[in-house]
Amino acid sequence: MKHKKTSGLLTVVVFAAFLVFAPAAHAQDVAPPSVPTGISAYVTQSGQVYISWSSSADNVGVEGYYVYRDGTLVANTPGLLFFTDDAPAGTHTYTVAAYDAAQNVSSQSLPSSLVTVIADTTPPTAPANLTLVPSSSSIVLSWGASTDNVAVIGYYVYRNGQKIILPGQITAASYTDTGLSPGVTYSYQVGAYDAVGNITRSNSVSAATIFDVTPPSSPYNLRAIATSTSEIDLSWSPAMDNIAVAGYEIFRNSVHIGNSVGTSTVYQDTGLSPSAQYSYSITAVDEVGNMSIQSTPASATTFQPDTAPPSIPTGLSFVSPSTSEIDLSWKPSTDNVGVAGYDVYRDGTQIAATVSATYVDTGLATSTTHLYAVRAYDAAGNISPQQSIGATTLATNPIVPVAPTAPTNPTSTVPQPPPPPPPVTTNPPSVSGYVFTTLLSMGLRGTAVQNLQSVLIQQGDLGSAYATGYFGLLTQKAVQKFQCAQGIVCSGSPYTTGWGSVGVRTRKALNAL
Repeated sequence: MKHKKTSGLLTVVVFAAFLVFAPAAHAQDVAPPSVPTGISAYVTQSGQVYISWSSSADNVGVEGYYVYRDGTLVANTPGLLFFTDDAPAGTHTYTVAAYDAAQNVSSQSLPSSLVTVIADTTPPTAPANLTLVPSSSSIVLSWGASTDNVAVIGYYVYRNGQKIILPGQITAASYTDTGLSPGVTYSYQVGAYDAVGNITRSNSVSAATIFDVTPPSSPYNLRAIATSTSEIDLSWSPAMDNIAVAGYEIFRNSVHIGNSVGTSTVYQDTGLSPSAQYSYSITAVDEVGNMSIQSTPASATTFQPDTAPPSIPTGLSFVSPSTSEIDLSWKPSTDNVGVAGYDVYRDGTQIAATVSATYVDTGLATSTTHLYAVRAYDAAGNISPQQSIGATTLATNPIVPVAPTAPTNPTSTVPQPPPPPPPVTTNPPSVSGYVFTTLLSMGLRGTAVQNLQSVLIQQGDLGSAYATGYFGLLTQKAVQKFQCAQGIVCSGSPYTTGWGSVGVRTRKALNAL
Protein backbone atom coordinates (compact mmCIF):
# COMPACT_ATOMS: atom_id res chain seq x y z
CA MET A 1 0.00 0.00 0.00
CA LYS A 2 2.84 2.34 0.77
CA HIS A 3 4.27 1.76 -2.74
CA LYS A 4 0.95 2.60 -4.41
CA LYS A 5 0.61 5.88 -2.54
CA THR A 6 4.07 6.92 -3.68
CA SER A 7 3.22 6.23 -7.35
CA GLY A 8 0.07 8.27 -7.13
CA LEU A 9 1.98 11.17 -5.69
CA LEU A 10 4.50 11.07 -8.55
CA THR A 11 1.70 11.11 -11.10
CA VAL A 12 0.18 14.19 -9.52
CA VAL A 13 3.53 15.97 -9.43
CA VAL A 14 4.26 15.28 -13.12
CA PHE A 15 0.80 16.42 -14.18
CA ALA A 16 1.17 19.59 -12.13
CA ALA A 17 4.51 20.32 -13.74
CA PHE A 18 2.91 20.00 -17.17
CA LEU A 19 0.27 22.50 -16.17
CA VAL A 20 2.95 24.92 -14.96
CA PHE A 21 5.16 24.81 -18.10
CA ALA A 22 2.53 24.37 -20.82
CA PRO A 23 1.66 28.10 -21.08
CA ALA A 24 5.35 28.91 -21.95
CA ALA A 25 5.00 27.50 -25.49
CA HIS A 26 5.01 30.04 -28.37
CA ALA A 27 1.67 31.10 -29.78
CA GLN A 28 0.92 29.33 -33.13
CA ASP A 29 1.20 31.38 -36.38
CA VAL A 30 -2.26 31.27 -37.97
CA ALA A 31 -2.07 34.44 -40.15
CA PRO A 32 -1.62 33.72 -43.87
CA PRO A 33 0.48 35.96 -46.15
CA SER A 34 -1.14 38.67 -48.24
CA VAL A 35 -2.48 37.77 -51.69
CA PRO A 36 0.15 38.10 -54.46
CA THR A 37 -0.50 40.94 -56.90
CA GLY A 38 0.74 42.11 -60.28
CA ILE A 39 0.68 38.67 -61.91
CA SER A 40 1.56 38.57 -65.60
CA ALA A 41 2.16 35.78 -68.11
CA TYR A 42 3.44 35.69 -71.68
CA VAL A 43 4.63 33.07 -74.16
CA THR A 44 8.38 33.04 -74.91
CA GLN A 45 9.90 32.43 -78.33
CA SER A 46 10.54 28.79 -77.44
CA GLY A 47 6.86 28.20 -76.62
CA GLN A 48 7.17 28.30 -72.83
CA VAL A 49 5.06 30.53 -70.56
CA TYR A 50 6.91 32.97 -68.26
CA ILE A 51 4.90 33.97 -65.17
CA SER A 52 5.95 36.70 -62.70
CA TRP A 53 4.30 38.50 -59.75
CA SER A 54 4.89 40.96 -56.91
CA SER A 55 5.98 39.75 -53.48
CA SER A 56 3.50 39.10 -50.65
CA ALA A 57 3.81 40.23 -47.01
CA ASP A 58 3.49 38.11 -43.85
CA ASN A 59 3.59 38.70 -40.08
CA VAL A 60 6.52 36.24 -39.81
CA GLY A 61 7.82 35.72 -43.31
CA VAL A 62 6.78 34.41 -46.74
CA GLU A 63 8.22 30.94 -47.39
CA GLY A 64 7.26 30.54 -51.07
CA TYR A 65 4.52 30.53 -53.70
CA TYR A 66 2.20 28.03 -55.38
CA VAL A 67 1.60 28.52 -59.12
CA TYR A 68 -1.66 27.32 -60.68
CA ARG A 69 -2.45 26.80 -64.37
CA ASP A 70 -6.16 26.88 -65.10
CA GLY A 71 -6.77 26.25 -61.37
CA THR A 72 -4.42 23.23 -61.17
CA LEU A 73 -1.20 23.41 -59.11
CA VAL A 74 1.81 23.18 -61.41
CA ALA A 75 4.70 24.51 -59.30
CA ASN A 76 6.03 25.30 -55.82
CA THR A 77 8.67 28.03 -56.01
CA PRO A 78 10.29 28.70 -52.59
CA GLY A 79 11.54 32.26 -52.42
CA LEU A 80 11.11 33.02 -56.16
CA LEU A 81 8.88 35.57 -57.87
CA PHE A 82 8.79 33.90 -61.30
CA PHE A 83 8.25 30.53 -62.97
CA THR A 84 8.60 29.21 -66.52
CA ASP A 85 5.92 26.69 -67.44
CA ASP A 86 6.12 24.10 -70.23
CA ALA A 87 2.43 24.39 -70.95
CA PRO A 88 0.62 22.25 -73.51
CA ALA A 89 -0.83 23.86 -76.62
CA GLY A 90 -3.98 25.84 -75.91
CA THR A 91 -5.25 28.88 -73.98
CA HIS A 92 -4.36 29.22 -70.29
CA THR A 93 -4.63 31.51 -67.27
CA TYR A 94 -2.37 31.50 -64.21
CA THR A 95 -2.85 32.36 -60.52
CA VAL A 96 -0.41 32.45 -57.58
CA ALA A 97 -0.86 31.92 -53.81
CA ALA A 98 1.72 32.69 -51.09
CA TYR A 99 2.47 30.47 -48.06
CA ASP A 100 4.52 30.88 -44.86
CA ALA A 101 6.60 28.51 -42.71
CA ALA A 102 3.49 27.42 -40.77
CA GLN A 103 1.89 26.44 -44.10
CA ASN A 104 -0.69 29.20 -43.93
CA VAL A 105 -1.71 29.77 -47.56
CA SER A 106 -3.09 33.02 -48.93
CA SER A 107 -5.98 33.22 -51.34
CA GLN A 108 -5.06 32.85 -55.00
CA SER A 109 -4.27 36.02 -56.92
CA LEU A 110 -6.44 37.43 -59.62
CA PRO A 111 -5.92 35.37 -62.79
CA SER A 112 -3.40 36.48 -65.37
CA SER A 113 -4.45 37.49 -68.83
CA LEU A 114 -5.15 34.67 -71.25
CA VAL A 115 -2.07 33.27 -72.99
CA THR A 116 -2.19 31.00 -76.01
CA VAL A 117 0.48 28.34 -76.51
CA ILE A 118 0.90 27.07 -80.04
CA ALA A 119 2.53 23.65 -80.24
CA ASP A 120 5.90 23.67 -82.06
CA THR A 121 5.75 20.67 -84.35
CA THR A 122 8.23 21.95 -86.93
CA PRO A 123 11.64 20.25 -86.63
CA PRO A 124 14.90 21.96 -87.60
CA THR A 125 16.35 21.44 -91.04
CA ALA A 126 18.76 18.53 -91.36
CA PRO A 127 22.48 19.23 -90.91
CA ALA A 128 23.95 19.34 -94.42
CA ASN A 129 27.24 18.34 -96.02
CA LEU A 130 28.46 16.13 -93.17
CA THR A 131 32.23 15.71 -93.63
CA LEU A 132 34.59 13.31 -91.81
CA VAL A 133 38.37 13.77 -91.48
CA PRO A 134 40.00 10.70 -89.87
CA SER A 135 43.31 10.24 -88.12
CA SER A 136 44.62 7.10 -86.47
CA SER A 137 42.59 7.51 -83.25
CA SER A 138 40.01 10.22 -83.95
CA ILE A 139 37.58 11.53 -86.56
CA VAL A 140 36.69 15.21 -86.96
CA LEU A 141 33.08 15.85 -88.02
CA SER A 142 31.84 19.12 -89.55
CA TRP A 143 28.51 20.06 -91.12
CA GLY A 144 26.36 22.95 -92.30
CA ALA A 145 24.33 24.60 -89.54
CA SER A 146 20.61 23.81 -89.30
CA THR A 147 17.75 26.34 -89.05
CA ASP A 148 14.40 26.22 -87.20
CA ASN A 149 11.13 28.12 -87.09
CA VAL A 150 11.91 29.01 -83.44
CA ALA A 151 15.52 28.15 -82.63
CA VAL A 152 18.02 25.31 -82.95
CA ILE A 153 19.13 24.38 -79.43
CA GLY A 154 21.97 22.00 -80.34
CA TYR A 155 23.12 18.86 -82.10
CA TYR A 156 23.33 15.16 -81.27
CA VAL A 157 26.07 12.99 -82.80
CA TYR A 158 25.35 9.32 -83.56
CA ARG A 159 28.16 6.79 -84.03
CA ASN A 160 27.14 3.50 -85.63
CA GLY A 161 23.50 4.37 -84.88
CA GLN A 162 24.06 5.08 -81.16
CA LYS A 163 23.89 8.60 -79.72
CA ILE A 164 27.20 9.65 -78.16
CA ILE A 165 26.57 10.67 -74.55
CA LEU A 166 28.41 13.91 -73.78
CA PRO A 167 28.70 16.01 -70.58
CA GLY A 168 27.38 19.11 -72.35
CA GLN A 169 25.59 20.34 -75.46
CA ILE A 170 27.09 20.53 -78.93
CA THR A 171 26.20 24.00 -80.22
CA ALA A 172 28.90 24.44 -82.88
CA ALA A 173 28.69 22.76 -86.27
CA SER A 174 31.67 20.50 -85.57
CA TYR A 175 32.74 17.70 -83.24
CA THR A 176 35.88 15.57 -82.74
CA ASP A 177 35.27 11.93 -81.82
CA THR A 178 38.36 10.64 -80.00
CA GLY A 179 39.61 7.41 -78.47
CA LEU A 180 38.93 5.37 -81.61
CA SER A 181 40.77 2.27 -82.76
CA PRO A 182 43.08 2.51 -85.78
CA GLY A 183 42.01 0.85 -89.02
CA VAL A 184 38.29 0.66 -88.09
CA THR A 185 35.35 2.05 -90.12
CA TYR A 186 32.80 4.20 -88.25
CA SER A 187 29.43 5.52 -89.44
CA TYR A 188 28.10 8.91 -88.26
CA GLN A 189 24.90 10.96 -88.31
CA VAL A 190 24.21 14.39 -86.79
CA GLY A 191 20.77 15.39 -85.51
CA ALA A 192 19.62 19.01 -84.95
CA TYR A 193 17.00 19.56 -82.22
CA ASP A 194 14.86 22.46 -80.94
CA ALA A 195 13.53 23.40 -77.49
CA VAL A 196 10.55 21.03 -77.59
CA GLY A 197 12.58 18.05 -78.78
CA ASN A 198 11.88 18.06 -82.51
CA ILE A 199 14.89 16.34 -84.16
CA THR A 200 16.06 15.97 -87.74
CA ARG A 201 19.03 13.76 -88.61
CA SER A 202 21.53 14.19 -91.41
CA ASN A 203 22.44 11.52 -93.89
CA SER A 204 24.86 8.81 -92.73
CA VAL A 205 28.56 9.17 -93.62
CA SER A 206 31.33 6.62 -92.94
CA ALA A 207 35.10 6.84 -92.62
CA ALA A 208 37.89 4.54 -91.47
CA THR A 209 40.58 5.57 -89.00
CA ILE A 210 44.12 5.33 -90.31
CA PHE A 211 46.06 2.22 -89.48
CA ASP A 212 49.30 3.95 -88.41
CA VAL A 213 52.40 1.81 -87.87
CA THR A 214 54.94 4.45 -88.89
CA PRO A 215 56.91 5.94 -85.97
CA PRO A 216 57.98 9.59 -85.95
CA SER A 217 61.49 10.61 -86.91
CA SER A 218 64.04 11.00 -84.14
CA PRO A 219 64.28 14.46 -82.49
CA TYR A 220 67.59 16.19 -83.22
CA ASN A 221 69.74 19.13 -82.08
CA LEU A 222 69.14 18.23 -78.45
CA ARG A 223 70.80 20.79 -76.16
CA ALA A 224 71.19 20.62 -72.38
CA ILE A 225 72.10 23.83 -70.54
CA ALA A 226 72.60 24.11 -66.79
CA THR A 227 70.94 27.22 -65.37
CA SER A 228 71.58 26.76 -61.63
CA THR A 229 72.82 24.32 -59.04
CA SER A 230 69.58 22.32 -59.40
CA GLU A 231 68.21 22.87 -62.92
CA ILE A 232 69.09 21.88 -66.51
CA ASP A 233 66.98 23.18 -69.41
CA LEU A 234 66.51 21.05 -72.54
CA SER A 235 65.55 22.10 -76.07
CA TRP A 236 65.48 20.26 -79.39
CA SER A 237 64.30 20.44 -83.00
CA PRO A 238 60.89 18.83 -83.65
CA ALA A 239 60.41 15.35 -85.04
CA MET A 240 58.28 14.57 -88.11
CA ASP A 241 55.44 12.03 -88.49
CA ASN A 242 53.20 10.75 -91.29
CA ILE A 243 50.17 12.01 -89.30
CA ALA A 244 51.20 14.04 -86.26
CA VAL A 245 53.62 13.98 -83.33
CA ALA A 246 51.63 13.77 -80.09
CA GLY A 247 54.51 14.55 -77.71
CA TYR A 248 57.98 13.68 -76.47
CA GLU A 249 59.33 11.44 -73.73
CA ILE A 250 62.33 12.68 -71.73
CA PHE A 251 65.06 10.33 -70.44
CA ARG A 252 67.72 11.28 -67.89
CA ASN A 253 70.59 8.80 -67.52
CA SER A 254 68.43 6.29 -69.51
CA VAL A 255 65.50 6.62 -67.05
CA HIS A 256 62.18 8.12 -68.18
CA ILE A 257 61.53 11.27 -66.13
CA GLY A 258 58.70 13.09 -67.91
CA ASN A 259 56.87 14.13 -71.05
CA SER A 260 56.64 17.22 -73.21
CA VAL A 261 53.11 17.28 -74.59
CA GLY A 262 52.10 18.37 -78.08
CA THR A 263 54.38 20.60 -80.12
CA SER A 264 56.47 21.89 -77.20
CA THR A 265 60.18 21.22 -77.72
CA VAL A 266 61.50 22.43 -74.36
CA TYR A 267 61.72 20.84 -70.93
CA GLN A 268 63.00 22.04 -67.54
CA ASP A 269 64.55 19.37 -65.34
CA THR A 270 64.64 20.59 -61.74
CA GLY A 271 65.50 19.25 -58.29
CA LEU A 272 68.97 18.13 -59.37
CA SER A 273 72.13 17.88 -57.26
CA PRO A 274 74.84 20.56 -57.48
CA SER A 275 78.07 19.84 -59.39
CA ALA A 276 76.52 16.73 -60.99
CA GLN A 277 76.64 15.67 -64.63
CA TYR A 278 73.47 14.38 -66.31
CA SER A 279 72.92 12.81 -69.73
CA TYR A 280 69.63 13.26 -71.61
CA SER A 281 67.90 11.80 -74.67
CA ILE A 282 64.46 12.39 -76.25
CA THR A 283 62.00 10.18 -78.16
CA ALA A 284 58.99 11.36 -80.18
CA VAL A 285 55.59 9.62 -79.86
CA ASP A 286 52.56 9.78 -82.17
CA GLU A 287 48.91 9.57 -81.10
CA VAL A 288 48.75 5.76 -81.38
CA GLY A 289 51.95 5.22 -79.39
CA ASN A 290 54.48 4.69 -82.17
CA MET A 291 57.83 5.77 -80.70
CA SER A 292 60.86 7.13 -82.53
CA ILE A 293 64.48 6.16 -82.01
CA GLN A 294 66.04 8.12 -79.15
CA SER A 295 67.87 11.30 -80.04
CA THR A 296 71.60 11.72 -79.78
CA PRO A 297 72.38 12.25 -76.08
CA ALA A 298 73.31 15.63 -74.64
CA SER A 299 74.97 16.22 -71.26
CA ALA A 300 75.29 19.11 -68.83
CA THR A 301 76.68 19.66 -65.32
CA THR A 302 74.81 21.69 -62.73
CA PHE A 303 76.53 24.66 -61.16
CA GLN A 304 78.76 24.30 -58.16
CA PRO A 305 77.23 25.59 -54.92
CA ASP A 306 77.97 29.27 -54.42
CA THR A 307 79.47 29.55 -50.95
CA ALA A 308 81.75 32.55 -51.55
CA PRO A 309 80.46 35.82 -50.08
CA PRO A 310 80.97 39.14 -51.86
CA SER A 311 83.87 41.35 -50.87
CA ILE A 312 83.35 43.86 -48.07
CA PRO A 313 82.11 47.26 -49.27
CA THR A 314 85.04 49.70 -48.99
CA GLY A 315 85.38 53.47 -49.06
CA LEU A 316 82.26 53.98 -46.95
CA SER A 317 81.82 57.74 -46.49
CA PHE A 318 79.08 60.23 -45.78
CA VAL A 319 77.94 63.79 -46.40
CA SER A 320 75.36 65.60 -44.27
CA PRO A 321 73.76 68.18 -46.58
CA SER A 322 71.22 69.25 -43.95
CA THR A 323 70.25 68.88 -40.29
CA SER A 324 68.07 65.85 -41.07
CA GLU A 325 69.91 63.93 -43.82
CA ILE A 326 72.95 61.65 -44.15
CA ASP A 327 74.09 60.66 -47.67
CA LEU A 328 76.12 57.42 -47.70
CA SER A 329 78.33 56.12 -50.52
CA TRP A 330 80.79 53.26 -50.91
CA LYS A 331 82.78 51.40 -53.54
CA PRO A 332 80.91 48.46 -55.12
CA SER A 333 81.74 44.96 -53.84
CA THR A 334 82.76 42.10 -56.11
CA ASP A 335 81.55 38.48 -56.16
CA ASN A 336 82.43 35.24 -57.96
CA VAL A 337 78.91 35.16 -59.48
CA GLY A 338 77.43 38.58 -58.92
CA VAL A 339 76.50 41.03 -56.16
CA ALA A 340 72.72 41.09 -55.71
CA GLY A 341 72.56 44.12 -53.40
CA TYR A 342 73.50 45.79 -50.13
CA ASP A 343 71.95 45.88 -46.65
CA VAL A 344 72.17 49.25 -44.87
CA TYR A 345 72.05 49.47 -41.06
CA ARG A 346 71.63 52.44 -38.75
CA ASP A 347 72.56 51.92 -35.09
CA GLY A 348 72.35 48.14 -35.49
CA THR A 349 68.92 48.07 -37.21
CA GLN A 350 68.53 47.37 -40.92
CA ILE A 351 66.88 50.36 -42.60
CA ALA A 352 67.24 49.52 -46.30
CA ALA A 353 68.26 47.07 -49.00
CA THR A 354 69.58 48.70 -52.16
CA VAL A 355 71.21 47.62 -55.41
CA SER A 356 73.21 50.83 -55.79
CA ALA A 357 76.34 51.84 -53.87
CA THR A 358 74.64 54.88 -52.36
CA TYR A 359 71.89 55.51 -49.85
CA VAL A 360 70.19 58.71 -48.63
CA ASP A 361 68.90 58.53 -45.03
CA THR A 362 66.38 61.28 -44.20
CA GLY A 363 64.13 62.33 -41.35
CA LEU A 364 66.98 62.37 -38.79
CA ALA A 365 67.38 64.54 -35.71
CA THR A 366 69.58 67.67 -35.75
CA SER A 367 73.23 67.36 -34.65
CA THR A 368 72.85 63.63 -33.93
CA THR A 369 75.51 60.94 -34.44
CA HIS A 370 74.55 57.55 -35.86
CA LEU A 371 76.57 54.42 -36.55
CA TYR A 372 76.02 53.17 -40.12
CA ALA A 373 77.04 49.79 -41.52
CA VAL A 374 76.82 48.32 -45.03
CA ARG A 375 77.20 44.73 -46.16
CA ALA A 376 76.91 43.08 -49.60
CA TYR A 377 74.98 39.91 -50.47
CA ASP A 378 74.68 37.67 -53.54
CA ALA A 379 71.81 35.67 -55.05
CA ALA A 380 72.75 32.57 -53.05
CA GLY A 381 72.39 34.46 -49.77
CA ASN A 382 76.11 34.72 -49.02
CA ILE A 383 76.83 37.88 -47.00
CA SER A 384 80.00 39.93 -46.78
CA PRO A 385 81.41 41.44 -43.54
CA GLN A 386 80.06 44.86 -42.62
CA GLN A 387 81.82 48.16 -43.20
CA SER A 388 80.92 50.77 -40.58
CA ILE A 389 81.18 54.53 -40.16
CA GLY A 390 79.91 57.14 -37.70
CA ALA A 391 78.03 60.09 -39.17
CA THR A 392 76.57 63.24 -37.59
CA THR A 393 73.86 65.48 -38.99
CA LEU A 394 74.52 69.23 -39.23
CA ALA A 395 73.71 71.50 -36.32
CA THR A 396 72.26 74.12 -38.68
CA ASN A 397 71.27 74.05 -42.33
CA PRO A 398 73.72 75.72 -44.78
CA ILE A 399 72.95 79.41 -45.46
CA VAL A 400 72.10 80.11 -49.07
CA PRO A 401 73.52 83.56 -50.01
CA VAL A 402 70.93 86.05 -51.28
CA ALA A 403 71.90 88.52 -54.04
CA PRO A 404 71.58 92.22 -53.04
CA THR A 405 68.54 94.03 -54.38
CA ALA A 406 68.75 97.19 -56.48
CA PRO A 407 67.80 100.57 -54.92
CA THR A 408 64.07 101.16 -54.94
CA ASN A 409 64.45 104.70 -56.34
CA PRO A 410 67.75 105.01 -58.25
CA THR A 411 66.86 108.45 -59.71
CA SER A 412 66.17 110.08 -56.36
CA THR A 413 68.21 113.22 -55.60
CA VAL A 414 68.39 112.33 -51.93
CA PRO A 415 71.98 111.35 -51.11
CA GLN A 416 72.32 107.62 -50.60
CA PRO A 417 74.72 106.01 -48.17
CA PRO A 418 77.67 104.25 -49.76
CA PRO A 419 77.13 100.53 -50.51
CA PRO A 420 78.50 98.08 -47.98
CA PRO A 421 81.78 96.40 -48.81
CA PRO A 422 81.44 93.07 -50.67
CA PRO A 423 81.35 90.03 -48.41
CA VAL A 424 84.56 88.12 -47.99
CA THR A 425 84.23 84.75 -49.73
CA THR A 426 86.57 81.86 -50.18
CA ASN A 427 87.12 81.38 -53.88
CA PRO A 428 87.47 77.82 -55.13
CA PRO A 429 90.95 76.79 -56.12
CA SER A 430 91.95 78.01 -59.55
CA VAL A 431 91.98 75.39 -62.27
CA SER A 432 93.81 77.53 -64.80
CA GLY A 433 96.02 75.24 -66.87
CA TYR A 434 94.92 72.05 -65.03
CA VAL A 435 94.40 68.99 -67.25
CA PHE A 436 92.17 66.10 -66.14
CA THR A 437 93.84 62.82 -67.09
CA THR A 438 92.48 60.11 -64.74
CA LEU A 439 89.13 58.49 -64.01
CA LEU A 440 87.34 60.22 -61.11
CA SER A 441 84.45 58.50 -59.33
CA MET A 442 82.59 58.16 -56.03
CA GLY A 443 84.81 57.74 -52.96
CA LEU A 444 88.03 59.36 -54.28
CA ARG A 445 89.88 62.19 -52.52
CA GLY A 446 92.65 64.55 -53.68
CA THR A 447 93.65 67.59 -55.70
CA ALA A 448 92.10 66.25 -58.91
CA VAL A 449 88.72 65.96 -57.18
CA GLN A 450 89.06 69.49 -55.74
CA ASN A 451 89.87 70.87 -59.21
CA LEU A 452 86.84 69.00 -60.59
CA GLN A 453 84.65 70.56 -57.90
CA SER A 454 86.04 74.00 -58.73
CA VAL A 455 85.00 73.63 -62.37
CA LEU A 456 81.55 72.38 -61.34
CA ILE A 457 81.17 75.39 -59.00
CA GLN A 458 82.16 77.77 -61.80
CA GLN A 459 79.59 76.08 -64.07
CA GLY A 460 76.88 76.51 -61.43
CA ASP A 461 76.43 72.74 -60.99
CA LEU A 462 77.79 72.59 -57.40
CA GLY A 463 77.48 74.86 -54.37
CA SER A 464 80.47 77.04 -53.55
CA ALA A 465 80.93 75.43 -50.12
CA TYR A 466 81.64 71.96 -51.54
CA ALA A 467 85.19 72.26 -52.92
CA THR A 468 86.22 69.70 -50.30
CA GLY A 469 88.43 67.43 -52.37
CA TYR A 470 86.14 64.44 -51.64
CA PHE A 471 84.04 62.86 -54.44
CA GLY A 472 80.75 62.26 -52.63
CA LEU A 473 77.11 62.01 -53.62
CA LEU A 474 76.67 65.76 -54.21
CA THR A 475 79.71 65.83 -56.48
CA GLN A 476 78.34 62.83 -58.39
CA LYS A 477 75.02 64.61 -58.92
CA ALA A 478 76.88 67.74 -60.11
CA VAL A 479 78.90 65.63 -62.59
CA GLN A 480 75.66 64.10 -63.90
CA LYS A 481 74.19 67.57 -64.39
CA PHE A 482 77.34 68.69 -66.23
CA GLN A 483 77.36 65.59 -68.45
CA CYS A 484 73.73 66.04 -69.42
CA ALA A 485 74.25 69.77 -70.17
CA GLN A 486 77.26 68.93 -72.36
CA GLY A 487 75.30 66.25 -74.26
CA ILE A 488 77.57 63.45 -73.02
CA VAL A 489 75.07 61.17 -71.19
CA CYS A 490 71.82 61.77 -69.27
CA SER A 491 70.86 58.35 -67.90
CA GLY A 492 72.17 55.06 -66.59
CA SER A 493 74.71 54.72 -63.80
CA PRO A 494 78.47 55.18 -63.24
CA TYR A 495 78.92 51.46 -63.91
CA THR A 496 76.80 51.08 -67.06
CA THR A 497 76.92 54.36 -69.02
CA GLY A 498 79.45 56.37 -67.01
CA TRP A 499 76.77 58.79 -65.82
CA GLY A 500 78.18 60.34 -62.63
CA SER A 501 81.85 59.39 -63.15
CA VAL A 502 84.53 61.38 -64.98
CA GLY A 503 85.56 59.24 -67.95
CA VAL A 504 87.28 60.01 -71.25
CA ARG A 505 84.46 62.05 -72.83
CA THR A 506 83.77 63.98 -69.64
CA ARG A 507 87.49 64.78 -69.15
CA LYS A 508 87.65 66.02 -72.73
CA ALA A 509 84.72 68.39 -72.04
CA LEU A 510 86.30 69.60 -68.78
CA ASN A 511 89.68 70.23 -70.43
CA ALA A 512 87.99 72.19 -73.22
CA LEU A 513 86.57 74.75 -70.75
